[in-house]
Amino acid sequence: MEKNNQINIIDKATEKAQKQIEKERKNEERKYIAEWFRYVELTSKYLKNKLN
Repeated sequence: MEKNNQINIIDKATEKAQKQIEKERKNEERKYIAEWFRYVELTSKYLKNKLN
Protein backbone atom coordinates (compact mmCIF):
# COMPACT_ATOMS: atom_id res chain seq x y z
CA MET A 1 0.00 0.00 0.00
CA GLU A 2 1.41 3.39 -0.94
CA LYS A 3 2.18 5.99 1.70
CA ASN A 4 -0.21 8.57 0.22
CA ASN A 5 -3.00 6.02 0.03
CA GLN A 6 -2.49 5.14 3.71
CA ILE A 7 -2.58 8.81 4.69
CA ASN A 8 -5.80 9.32 2.72
CA ILE A 9 -7.44 6.35 4.45
CA ILE A 10 -6.42 7.65 7.88
CA ASP A 11 -7.61 11.16 7.00
CA LYS A 12 -11.03 9.91 5.89
CA ALA A 13 -11.41 7.75 9.00
CA THR A 14 -10.57 10.62 11.34
CA GLU A 15 -12.91 13.03 9.55
CA LYS A 16 -15.73 10.50 9.68
CA ALA A 17 -15.16 9.94 13.41
CA GLN A 18 -15.11 13.68 14.07
CA LYS A 19 -18.40 14.22 12.24
CA GLN A 20 -20.02 11.36 14.15
CA ILE A 21 -18.92 12.83 17.48
CA GLU A 22 -20.36 16.22 16.50
CA LYS A 23 -23.69 14.55 15.66
CA GLU A 24 -23.76 12.67 18.95
CA ARG A 25 -22.96 15.75 21.04
CA LYS A 26 -25.56 18.02 19.41
CA ASN A 27 -25.77 21.17 21.56
CA GLU A 28 -24.48 19.66 24.79
CA GLU A 29 -21.41 20.85 26.64
CA ARG A 30 -18.12 19.32 25.47
CA LYS A 31 -16.69 16.44 27.45
CA TYR A 32 -13.16 16.29 26.10
CA ILE A 33 -11.98 13.05 27.67
CA ALA A 34 -15.13 11.11 26.80
CA GLU A 35 -15.06 12.53 23.26
CA TRP A 36 -11.40 11.58 22.87
CA PHE A 37 -12.09 7.97 23.82
CA ARG A 38 -15.09 7.89 21.47
CA TYR A 39 -12.91 9.41 18.70
CA VAL A 40 -10.29 6.68 19.15
CA GLU A 41 -12.99 3.99 19.18
CA LEU A 42 -14.63 5.25 15.99
CA THR A 43 -11.37 5.85 14.15
CA SER A 44 -10.21 2.34 15.01
CA LYS A 45 -13.50 0.88 13.83
CA TYR A 46 -13.39 2.73 10.50
CA LEU A 47 -9.75 1.77 9.90
CA LYS A 48 -10.45 -1.90 10.60
CA ASN A 49 -13.27 -1.81 8.04
CA LYS A 50 -11.01 -0.24 5.41
CA LEU A 51 -8.08 -2.58 5.98
CA ASN A 52 -10.11 -5.82 5.92
